[in-house]
Amino acid sequence: MPPTLAALVQNSALRLSVLAGHGGLDATVRWAHSSELADPTPYMDGGELILFTGLKLDADDRDAMRAYVDKLVGKGVVGLGFAAGVNYEGVPQALVDACRGADLPLLEVPRRTPFIAISKAVSADIAAEQYRAVSAGFDAQREMTRAALSREGPSALLARLASQVDGWAALYDASGSVVATAPAWAVRRATRFVGDAERLRDRPAPASAVVSEGDGGDDRVELQSIGSGRRAKAVLAVGTAAPLGTAERYAVNSAIALLTLTMERSRALQEAEQRLGAAVLKMLLVGEGEHARAVAGQLYGGLLDAPMRVIVAEPASAAAARFAQEGIAAVQSAQSAGPPPVPTASAVRPSSPVPAGYLARAGELCGLADLAAAAGTAAVVPASSEPARPGGVRASARASARSSAKQSARPSATGPAASQQAAGKPPAAGGWDGPTGAATGAGASAASGVVVGSGGPQADASDTGRLSRIVWPLEELADAVETAAARNGEAVLVVPDGARLVVLASDGGAAVAGCAEFAGTASAARPGRRSGGGGEEGLAIGVSAPVGLAAAAVAFKQADQALSVARRRGVALVEHEDVAAGSVLPLLADDAVRAFADGLLRALREHDANGRGDLVASLRAWLSRHGQWDAAAAELGVHRHTLRYRMRRVEEILGRSLDDPDVRMELWLALKATG
Repeated sequence: MPPTLAALVQNSALRLSVLAGHGGLDATVRWAHSSELADPTPYMDGGELILFTGLKLDADDRDAMRAYVDKLVGKGVVGLGFAAGVNYEGVPQALVDACRGADLPLLEVPRRTPFIAISKAVSADIAAEQYRAVSAGFDAQREMTRAALSREGPSALLARLASQVDGWAALYDASGSVVATAPAWAVRRATRFVGDAERLRDRPAPASAVVSEGDGGDDRVELQSIGSGRRAKAVLAVGTAAPLGTAERYAVNSAIALLTLTMERSRALQEAEQRLGAAVLKMLLVGEGEHARAVAGQLYGGLLDAPMRVIVAEPASAAAARFAQEGIAAVQSAQSAGPPPVPTASAVRPSSPVPAGYLARAGELCGLADLAAAAGTAAVVPASSEPARPGGVRASARASARSSAKQSARPSATGPAASQQAAGKPPAAGGWDGPTGAATGAGASAASGVVVGSGGPQADASDTGRLSRIVWPLEELADAVETAAARNGEAVLVVPDGARLVVLASDGGAAVAGCAEFAGTASAARPGRRSGGGGEEGLAIGVSAPVGLAAAAVAFKQADQALSVARRRGVALVEHEDVAAGSVLPLLADDAVRAFADGLLRALREHDANGRGDLVASLRAWLSRHGQWDAAAAELGVHRHTLRYRMRRVEEILGRSLDDPDVRMELWLALKATG
């Protein structure tokens, strides 16, 4: 217990007696100080016991004593100690009456008790209390450490913490959902502060806030962010009936440290898990499913035993993807111990160090797209693969919305980041503006996708700023997928691959649903804009059909194809099952396709420009009528023999036979591509 006036009175060595203010003896004494000033309040902080002899005061003057006592009470002084037999034979009655009227404790100090003895007693009590608080804090830390290492983990730790603070404790995950409480009855109370936890999570860590119940309750709730990165991994709430004392504060700080260590794994362990995750995915892509299962062991639970989906995400703009790809590779090269590579004309060299948080998921070069291409598998699901479930991503999203948060969640695993070589990807339509890598032309325009939120990195004119703005949505997507999986006890494999993010998740699970929800939220926002102003690059996401372990490489190609369609359609997410639902015509908008079409039809257009016939229009009508001479001639308003002559001229000019179905197909697509 902190030292109080009552404890001093009970100290027989001091021989103090109470003359007034008996009701205030439980007040905590922060310090004992002797002062003969007529007004010592400018030098007080509150909580002091003032000791004086009345040397410079007229202690018999009632008005003077009343004014003196009122000043002390207004400053927060908890008591007065008057030395009898020094300047006055006894304690003046005017002082006693003034203290009694203000209900301020007045202690009579006998002549043989020096003031220094009282100061030492107060100091000793304060030191003893601090020692007790520190000892209790160490004991609490030991108990909570054992609890954190137990099978129950955070739940057991919260139980110890709630016991230490004589209140309740709750843990919120990165999404703001309650994942553990102690005692059990605190679940409903903790849900009242979900909004406060979400607001605290969005603030830069470390952050804290003190709130109270909105229904008039007397709980004092303190929220603390958990995590050492730029974003909080979780939020701890502690509810008590009164402000935390020293011992309780030690216990809360210990809990924060232990929870941070639990959620923020060591860099070496994280890098090892990243390499393991990348190795597992590499083996899956080259058809070594059983070896991948053996290497993964129990780390990913039953992920490799059930139908799974592959998700691939990257910047919606091809120019942005290339910029981020080369920027990440340049940063990794600069940070490596070896000599840096020879820079290319478009290599991105950030002008200032990139904050570690922006590239937290960037690691070794994997080249997953190249591995999948080398596997030599067709981009269709074989008959032996797992069938698609009705509803796809949307059905799993509805199932996830109905599921409740679980208190114990299996930690998700992330693989190493890698730099993708852009194999099979169409080049950006625009060029690159010198060594800064600034995109120009149509390929640099932002497409529909995820918009960086207001809590993201601020826009600036440097290469570093643009690189961080492009990488940030990938990290946001990874956080959303991992959080959804952890809340539902699922295993998920997340492997950053440079400017790409590859996810392996259970079909119909919360991770796939979380990805769909993330993309749906992004689609509702204006693409390429953020609240702080300035353009941002969005994400395009492709989702494969559900497949078995042996068809992982097939699923990767499906996700890659769906991602390409998402880019061209200008949407945030496309499932492989929905690829055929659209039209192939938007795919003809590529510059390379237009160039091919122009070259194929150039001779016919030049012929028509010289006024020697209308071959292009005739070819279009004939192809649209499936080679029916009478119907096509009627549409053109000419005789069918005239149309036959024109088609022979088309064959002569192009040097191709219209009897070949491939030739007819190419000509029709060329006509559609050129309008």
